[in-house]
Amino acid sequence: MSLKTFIRDSYQNFISDVSARKLKHRQEEQFLKEVNQFIAENCSNMSIASGYRKKLIQSIRHALTHISGLIDQIPGPIELDPKRWADQPVLNSMFLNPEEILSRLKSTRDLKVFFETAGIPETFALLTAGIHEKSVFTTETTGEMIQRNVSRKAIYFDDFQILVPAHHINDSKVKIQHLALISLCRQPLRETKDLLAWKKKLEEQQNLLEFKLTAEKTDTNTEDFKETTQLLSEIKTKINTINKQTNATGEHLERITRMFETPENYLTLKTVMLKLDYLGIQRDSTSTEKANEFSIAEFQFGQSPKRAAVWVRIKRESI
Repeated sequence: MSLKTFIRDSYQNFISDVSARKLKHRQEEQFLKEVNQFIAENCSNMSIASGYRKKLIQSIRHALTHISGLIDQIPGPIELDPKRWADQPVLNSMFLNPEEILSRLKSTRDLKVFFETAGIPETFALLTAGIHEKSVFTTETTGEMIQRNVSRKAIYFDDFQILVPAHHINDSKVKIQHLALISLCRQPLRETKDLLAWKKKLEEQQNLLEFKLTAEKTDTNTEDFKETTQLLSEIKTKINTINKQTNATGEHLERITRMFETPENYLTLKTVMLKLDYLGIQRDSTSTEKANEFSIAEFQFGQSPKRAAVWVRIKRESI
């Protein structure tokens, strides 16, 4: 290689590296802008303090990676169509009849708005439902033997929701990521509300104890006075701690950051295989009885009830 060629190639590599760094910097700035806007709109009225920017961005990226991994585990898409109720195992098990599917499609406002504005024949969305278990007693036949009062688990679904209709399933996934981030971000606010409710109860106890000391004029040397004074001191300390936790910007941002760093503590999802007969009774995988066999995602946010989820394709003509 000639010196001229070497210098030319080196210069081109340098320009390429500079362009790549500039692009990365612009992407970082755009991401930071979106994070600031996201926090301001969904988590807090505070902007991100400069000392928290890098840490918070890293934690949000970690949360997004976790959420994206969960979303990719959701089965589907299946066609959500009343006409498919009889031959689609998921629909046949989740809905009582075709009319229930049609009712849900027509009552979903986001779906109606999408088809009115998008001008396309189909959409992708996420179908979710409450999933419940109950014990039932049934009669079973094994060969020539009839067994009565056999305990089995039955599964049923309710509270159907059709979320984030979009042109493409990937667009729906991005929207679900955003909704999951909002839910995570609201967790510290719920914790703050719990702290404030606890503070209110402590203040009520404080007022009662202070009234007791004032009204009863208890001898300061008695054990009752000492115990009351000690308890009052502990309550005041707890109230001060709550004030620091709920009022300090740094503490609030720290809680948000910790929550994004450990999304697995708040949001879980697993894919489960179900085999349900026409009554919703769960059958063993080896059972030869007629049953609907399908996979579905089961997710849970915090201590909220479990829900089922599956990706669906919906045609305009189905509504």
